[in-house]
Amino acid sequence: MFNIPKRYRGIKRFEQILGVVTKYEIGCVLEKLKLKRKSFFKKKKDTHPVELRLMFEELGGTFIKLGQLLSLRPDLIPREYCDELSKLQDDVPPITYVEVEHVIKAELGKPIKQLFKSFDKKPLASASIGQVHLAKLKNNKKVAVKVMRPGIKHLIETDLDIIEHFTKLAKAHLKQELIDPDQIFKEFKDYTENELDYLKEAHNIKIFYELFKKDKKVRIPKVYDKFTTHKVLTMEFLDGIELRDIIQYPKKNLKYDRKKTSHLLVETVMKQIFINGFFHADPHPANILVKKTKSTYSLGLIDFGIVGRIDKDLKKRLGNLFISLIHGDINGLVKSFISLNLVESDVDVIRLKTDLRNTLGGYYDTSLEKIDMAELFFKSLEVAKRHKIKIPKDFVLLGKALITLQGVGIELDPDFNLVRETHPFLKVLAKEKTKPSLIARALVKRTAKFLEFVDSLPEESQKMYQTVQKADITLDHINSDIQSLTNEIRIEGGRIIIGILIAGFAIGASLTYKISFLLSRLFIILGVLLLLYLLFSIVKDSFKRKKW
Repeated sequence: MFNIPKRYRGIKRFEQILGVVTKYEIGCVLEKLKLKRKSFFKKKKDTHPVELRLMFEELGGTFIKLGQLLSLRPDLIPREYCDELSKLQDDVPPITYVEVEHVIKAELGKPIKQLFKSFDKKPLASASIGQVHLAKLKNNKKVAVKVMRPGIKHLIETDLDIIEHFTKLAKAHLKQELIDPDQIFKEFKDYTENELDYLKEAHNIKIFYELFKKDKKVRIPKVYDKFTTHKVLTMEFLDGIELRDIIQYPKKNLKYDRKKTSHLLVETVMKQIFINGFFHADPHPANILVKKTKSTYSLGLIDFGIVGRIDKDLKKRLGNLFISLIHGDINGLVKSFISLNLVESDVDVIRLKTDLRNTLGGYYDTSLEKIDMAELFFKSLEVAKRHKIKIPKDFVLLGKALITLQGVGIELDPDFNLVRETHPFLKVLAKEKTKPSLIARALVKRTAKFLEFVDSLPEESQKMYQTVQKADITLDHINSDIQSLTNEIRIEGGRIIIGILIAGFAIGASLTYKISFLLSRLFIILGVLLLLYLLFSIVKDSFKRKKW
C-alpha cells in the first residue's frame, strides 16, 4: 500500500503518520509525494481546515507544535487554516511524580526534598514537552518548576527527521511559488529546538524581566539560575487568574473590569513593540495572568517560547505606518509599506503601489471604530502574495500578535477596537517626533554635516589646484583662472550653506512655535542674524566688483 523508503522501514512512527494521513482522506497528497500507490477508483477529496487540525491532534506532540506555528503564519497558508490550527491545544496526560523526581535529581544533582521546602505532586499544567509544578524554595519563595518529559527529545528528533523527509519530497514533487518548504521546516526546527532547551527560554524571560522590572502594571517571573538547566526551568510563581478564565466564566469573575483589562493589555503589547522592540509573539489568554489589588490591575506574562524582535529602524518605520493608519493617510500607508524593506529589486513598485491603493483605499476617511486590524493585516498579506513578496518572520509574528490581541480584546469587550485603543499611544508616539529636543538634535546633526562639507572645501580645492599646478608650463594661465574660480565656488558655496541654515531655523521656529516659545524665538534670532550677515556679504562683494 505504502512506498516506504528503506531508511524508515521498521520505524512504527513513520507508518503511523502515513496511516493517519490516509485516515483523514488526504492520501492524494501521499500519492503526489510518491509515498503511496496511485488509486484510480477512490474519489479525491479536498482537505478542509478541520480535518487538518484533527489530523495534527491525532499525530500529537511535534505535529501539534507544527500546526501551532503554521497558525502564526497567515503569509504561508490560507487564513481559514490559520484560524482552525490556532485551536490546537497542547494538553496531554502528565508524567508521573516518580519521573519528575528522576529528571530533577539527574539535572540538579540532588533529590527534590533537599532542593525544595515543598513540591506539589500534581502539576499546574501539562504539555507535550514538559509540565509545571508549584513548589517552595527553602526561603519560602513560591516558584513554578517546569520539568521536561523524559525521552521527549529523542521522540521529537525522530519526528523532525520524518518531517524533513516530507519537506524534501514536497520540494521535489509539489509546485511552490511563495511558500518555501525548506524555509518553513528550518523555522519550525529552530522553534522546536529552542523549546527543547529551557536555558533559551530562561534567557528570553530575563530580557523581559529587565525591560519591565520598574513597571508595576506588568509582572515577569524572575528566573532562579541555581535551579535551572536545559531540562528544568525554575522561575518565580506569579499569582493571579488566567485571562482565559475571565473570558470563559464571566459570571464567576464579575469583580474584574473587562474594559480596564483590555486597555492594560493593549498598553502592555504596545510598549513591547514600539518601546522595547522585543515582544511576546503569542499573547493568547492562557499565557496572561490578571491580578487585581483594590482598583489596581496588573498582568503577568508567562511562556516565552516564541518571541519577536524589532530593531530601532523597523520600530520607527512601523510607527510611521500606524500613524498613517490612524490619520487615514493612504499615501503614508503605501510609503510605509514599501519603506519596511519588504520589496525586492525585481518587484514592479508602480504596480505594487497601485495594488496597495486599490486594496487599502477603503480606509480613506474611515472612522477608527470601523477599521479592522485583522482585515487590514490579511489584505496587506494578500497584496504581498500577489507580488510574490516574502514577508520577514518577525514582521508576520508582529501582525499575528496584534490580531491575537484584537481577538482577546473583543472577547473581553464586544465594543473593543484595536486601532481606536492604540490611538492615544500612537498620538504620544507622533508627538515625540516633534519634541524640541529631537528637532534641535536633528538640526545639529544636519549642521554638523554642513560644517564638515564647508571644512572640506579648501582641502578639496587645494587638491584640485595642486593637480593643475603639475601640468605643463603652457597651462599657467589656466591655473590662475581655476584658482579664481575656486575662490568663487568657496564664496558661493558658503552662501548656499548659510541660506540652507536660515531655512532650517525658519522651519524649526514654525515647528516649535506652539511647543516651546523660547526655542522658537531662539531659532528666529539665529535665522535673522545669519540673514543680515548674508546680505552684508553680498552688498560688500558687489561694491568690490564695481571698484574692479
